Amino acid sequence: MAKAPSFTTIGRQSGNINVLLSYKIVDLFSEGLYSSPNKAIEELVANSFDAGAKRVQVILSSDLQAEDATIVVIDDGQGMGAQGLREHWLIGTSNKRTLSKLPAGRQQIGKFGIGKLATYVLSSRLSHVSKHRGAYYSTSMDYRTIDRRVDKQVEPKSPIKIPLRKLTEVQAKTAVARWVDSKEFKAAHTPLFGKNAPESWTVTIMSSLKAKVHEIRPGLLKWILSTALPLRDDFSIHLNGQKLVSSKAERGRLKSWRLGKDLKKLPKPCPPDVEPVQRAEDNEYGLSHPAVGFMHGYVETYKDLLTGKRCRPCNLCGREFDRAGHICSKLFHRGSLGPCRRVAINRQEGARHPRES
Repeated sequence: MAKAPSFTTIGRQSGNINVLLSYKIVDLFSEGLYSSPNKAIEELVANSFDAGAKRVQVILSSDLQAEDATIVVIDDGQGMGAQGLREHWLIGTSNKRTLSKLPAGRQQIGKFGIGKLATYVLSSRLSHVSKHRGAYYSTSMDYRTIDRRVDKQVEPKSPIKIPLRKLTEVQAKTAVARWVDSKEFKAAHTPLFGKNAPESWTVTIMSSLKAKVHEIRPGLLKWILSTALPLRDDFSIHLNGQKLVSSKAERGRLKSWRLGKDLKKLPKPCPPDVEPVQRAEDNEYGLSHPAVGFMHGYVETYKDLLTGKRCRPCNLCGREFDRAGHICSKLFHRGSLGPCRRVAINRQEGARHPRES
């Protein structure tokens, strides 16, 4: 059995997390849905977005074939405490669909609690170090524990126990020093410790890398993350210290309107009984409808369509949307907005932890 990396054993073990995971489940999802090595990294970045992160850093070792090589994703989103880490390791179950308050008001990408299994394609170990409400926690899953099991059934007969550790700030600094002290991390100017540090953060570490990492091409990974990067001012990705620019930015954003603040009424065929509101708990602007509830989002205009693909009608109102979910431009040609190229509207739903893709 391979020796655990030193960063996984720092801190006091405060308990265990029971993970119901079988070899068959991992094999089905990782080798089927997530066979691409780039997909594993993209899933972790999506997880950061769902957690309300404003900045995400992806750091790859210069030599991915080295024995101690790692792939690390660092974000300043909602951290995970003991309960959050337990929920993170619920396989096939996610509370993202029942959140009463979405982190940073974002519509969640992950829904089923299986995205984390994409990391099995690239690594034999997945570790987390996280700051939550002023405290520091860590866990580390050794996937080889699953590989060694004789039981190859889908339904695991017994849980895998992974240690849950609580760290002091000094111990947390030691655990993540290798990446936080790197020139790639410092280039993004987002410290994890000190007076300018975010209130919460998570460092996700893939280590004991597998042969699949040889298929990673930095240029292709940069393109994939740039393509997946949403065009919004409150989210950025740095890859090895370089800030990525969303591919959508090249489409030429002209102007943005926020529901409830700039847009207080919706044109037909939308129902007339919508009212602009501003929620007291977070000052979020939006529109309220008796049947739909609170809706928040924005409308943006662009010089060009965000996709060149044909449009499709919405099942609810008959309006045409492109395949990316953006409202068709011709609907606004005669309106005050001009040729609108994008609409993003979120409807508030039901509470638990968002970082579970």
